[in-house]
Amino acid sequence: MNMPLPVDHLLVIDPCSETQSRIAHYAQGRGFSVSSVPDPGAAMAKIDEAAPDIVITDLFLPDGAGLALVRELKARHEPCPVIVMARNAPELRIVEALRGGAIDYLHKPVAEEELSLVLQRARDFLPCNPLEVPGARRFDYELIVDSDPAYIPGVISWLLKMTASALPPTQRLHIQGALQELLFNAVEHGNLEIQDQEKQEALASGCYDQLLAQRLAQPRLRERPVTIRVSHERSDNHLEYRIADEGKGFSWRTVLARAQEMREFEGASGRGIVLTRAFFPSLTYNERGNEVTIAVPLA
Repeated sequence: MNMPLPVDHLLVIDPCSETQSRIAHYAQGRGFSVSSVPDPGAAMAKIDEAAPDIVITDLFLPDGAGLALVRELKARHEPCPVIVMARNAPELRIVEALRGGAIDYLHKPVAEEELSLVLQRARDFLPCNPLEVPGARRFDYELIVDSDPAYIPGVISWLLKMTASALPPTQRLHIQGALQELLFNAVEHGNLEIQDQEKQEALASGCYDQLLAQRLAQPRLRERPVTIRVSHERSDNHLEYRIADEGKGFSWRTVLARAQEMREFEGASGRGIVLTRAFFPSLTYNERGNEVTIAVPLA
């Protein structure tokens, strides 16, 4: 079954509301949905929340934050093309931004014709649904990642781009929330063997970073990977995500039953899994409890 065609989401980062409005006006007329923020802090929050397809940022944000943002996205393996813009930027600064990961440069004030060309080039960098390839029957992705929670936001962003970019925004948000819950479980509770009560006590006392550092200092735990597999067949009406860790597993049926009985309590063990299952009723674990699968229905 074919996925619906997406509307590309553009994020504009610029402190000038007039620049924001001008770009939004031009881009919306070319099939983009547009969000605008004034600074990198708000930009990173928006990127983690909504996973934009293309980012346009002012190069001369305070304290060199524009260039730092380009490098941050590159370091996170974010497949989101970044365009920098500036008024009369020195050539060396533009080259530095391009080497840092930007794919193009816009002059300010932004002209409609130049913006149109730059956005078209940026669209060429976007991932596409593999089943749009003539004759393609199935796609499979396998991603093996290290057991450090710091990597999870970037991993989720990559997965959304590469496997769910054609889905509606609301469905992508549901997948994002599910992947966040399941990957943190796989890393923290699975591979790093951090128990729920242990984590809650560490968070309450402000010692979570120390607890995490202690576990990551142990090669036996640190070297365990998390394996993520995503697959879809043209003849199916769902997208499947499978996440496996190398931990001991857990009695997931007991945890689910207890969490459902105690769902009104924020700290109930397994509550996040229950919430994930509310969006994806197909959620299931293997017998050992170290591999979880969700199926995302397609329209």
